[in-house]
Amino acid sequence: MNLKENKIVNQNNIVTMIIIAINVVLYIITAIMSKNILDINAYVLLYMGGNYGALVSKGQVWRLLTCAFLHEGLVHIFFNMYALKILGPEIQYVYGKIKYLTIYLLSAIAASIFSYIFGPQSVSVGASGAIFGLLGAILIFGIKHRKQIGKAYMMNILQVIFVNVVIGISTSNIDNAAHFGGLIIGALIALLLGEGENFK
Repeated sequence: MNLKENKIVNQNNIVTMIIIAINVVLYIITAIMSKNILDINAYVLLYMGGNYGALVSKGQVWRLLTCAFLHEGLVHIFFNMYALKILGPEIQYVYGKIKYLTIYLLSAIAASIFSYIFGPQSVSVGASGAIFGLLGAILIFGIKHRKQIGKAYMMNILQVIFVNVVIGISTSNIDNAAHFGGLIIGALIALLLGEGENFK
């Protein structure tokens, strides 16, 4: 992308800011309920809509989405929101506001379903599954436009995905099923929807 396109990307951040605001407000609420700003109580996360297999099986399917707006600690939300702030505006520029939001929300739900299937005994929260969905979407864009954007762009995308996968596999308490689910579904949705008006 050239400097003009980069400026446009940086200006297109309304969806990202709204998502971040929702996450931050919910984090503040859960921190107050937990009486701890650094670490959120697991029972509070469960009460607020964390993804837990036994409850989802009883019909509380809304947890598959609400869990994506909850975080277990300050470090957890900081890194997720930082990643979203970097990636989100570019996704909005490529796919447009509606498709961006569609990719984000459906990736979040898909990530939760994968988590529900492969890790039903744990309480799962966090936006990382949806963020992996955005990575999948930008990967599809990179593959489709690889001749125009060059190898360096593609390598950056693949490196980010690879590093995050390695971190997930090598670190405890990481919901890798959610990450893979989000990545796969985000890529598929992006493939089906196609790019926004900027690329037509």
